[in-house]
Amino acid sequence: MIVVISHPADTHAVRVMERLTRRGCGAFLFDIADFPADGTLTIDYTDPGSPRARLDHRTAGLVELSEATAVWWRRPQFVRLDGITDPAARGFVYGEWHEALYGLYQLLTCPWMNPPGADDAASRKVGQLRVASRLGLRVPATLMTSDAAEATAFIRRYGIGNTIYKIFSATHQVWRETRLVTADDLAHLDALRLAPVIFQEYVPAVADVRVTIVGGQLFAMAIDSRGTSYEVDFRVSLAEARTSAVVLPDDVAGLLSDLVKQYGLVYAAVDLRLTPEGEYVFLEINPAGEFLFAEAGTGLPITDAVAGWLAAPT
Repeated sequence: MIVVISHPADTHAVRVMERLTRRGCGAFLFDIADFPADGTLTIDYTDPGSPRARLDHRTAGLVELSEATAVWWRRPQFVRLDGITDPAARGFVYGEWHEALYGLYQLLTCPWMNPPGADDAASRKVGQLRVASRLGLRVPATLMTSDAAEATAFIRRYGIGNTIYKIFSATHQVWRETRLVTADDLAHLDALRLAPVIFQEYVPAVADVRVTIVGGQLFAMAIDSRGTSYEVDFRVSLAEARTSAVVLPDDVAGLLSDLVKQYGLVYAAVDLRLTPEGEYVFLEINPAGEFLFAEAGTGLPITDAVAGWLAAPT
């Protein structure tokens, strides 16, 4: 049995599970938000040498998680505690579920895509730039700050129109595209004290390059946003952009392979910018980045690669 830790609205999880079904592989969608309302969790140490973990789910019935052959850490949710209104009780119950679940994950010794600890470490933008740089990838000059004076000095160094700013991470409620700093933005920098922001030198490019890495396979897509309604962030104008499959130079492909190995990842999505001079500049790595848009834009068999690895993990 393959365990997919995500939720029913995750199109990526649904698509991969469909491919697994075609292969004759059993898969269980472990939606943590189903608990505690729709199921119970049991971790049984009757035999201390072989502890068992199982779920009793309202629709799936008994699920022996200890029999998992692979786990995909895709889009984990949170337990739903809507019925608990007291803040102290709510915090306590959430903490108990958190401890039990993360202990449970350690009992599942089958291969993971990706191990939760590796996924967490790789998702930190503060650290990934250092790791990428030390491996030999070029990274943009970057400042992460909640200090208006620091931000002002950085913007002056690179100039209005040559500096971008972006958020650390999006939520279901809040998403912001990467933006160029404008003169009007300077008047609002004092608001940085509320939360830090990422500032970077803007890297002019002939294309953005999304590289999806699955079990050592690299699938690269070039996204040419020049002439679209928004050239700064391809996610805004993807429907207008020109996309194609590309083959990365061997040295760049090798560095990206080293990057995922450094973090202990099986799956990752890496964003690069290709400059007019032919240099690849590292922007970020997302250990759970989306891939269906890259598959649609290139025809590359990324879904099959994910399903194939889960069916026969290496």
